[in-house]
Amino acid sequence: MNTFLKVFGGSILLFVVIGLSLSNNINIRRSIEIDAPFSVIHSQVNDLNQWAEWSPWLTMDPTIKTTIGDIQAGVGAHQSWVGQSGAGQLTFTESSENTGVVYDMSFAGDSTVYQAGMSYQESGSKTLVTWYMTGKMQPIIIGNYFAQIMDALMGDSFTIGLEKLKEVSEKANIIPVSDELNSEKQTE
Repeated sequence: MNTFLKVFGGSILLFVVIGLSLSNNINIRRSIEIDAPFSVIHSQVNDLNQWAEWSPWLTMDPTIKTTIGDIQAGVGAHQSWVGQSGAGQLTFTESSENTGVVYDMSFAGDSTVYQAGMSYQESGSKTLVTWYMTGKMQPIIIGNYFAQIMDALMGDSFTIGLEKLKEVSEKANIIPVSDELNSEKQTE
């Protein structure tokens, strides 16, 4: 019994010491090139009503119920969600057609407010869109361990969402030839 207590105590001490030495910072980033101008991409990202078209979360957890606030686009836009995978909320703090959106995000049961967003940059004739999330995991020690795996847990979701955003944005960027001809006939 005495040996068991020494091994158990040593294991706990080792867990704490290693946990304290790990960083609790998270920095998840995924990027994709989209063949559409900033304005088309921003119309999808800036308006929370459009997120259902490309967000990976609704596919991953069909039980998610999203509630969009009174402000639905731009600075102050807010949404909350609840589902089997958890609950949380986000609020846009910055929004620019030229640079992207930034939002504060929090999850139920976690006191941390994470900063996340999507940035736009020119990439030749395309737009490079980067979806990111940064913050410090809490509580200390356990959060430090979780911070080490957050990129693996969330990164694939960001990639899936960006691929859907690319599809939606590139489709929205194409003007069908028949629509273009119809508008020309109407102006004649």
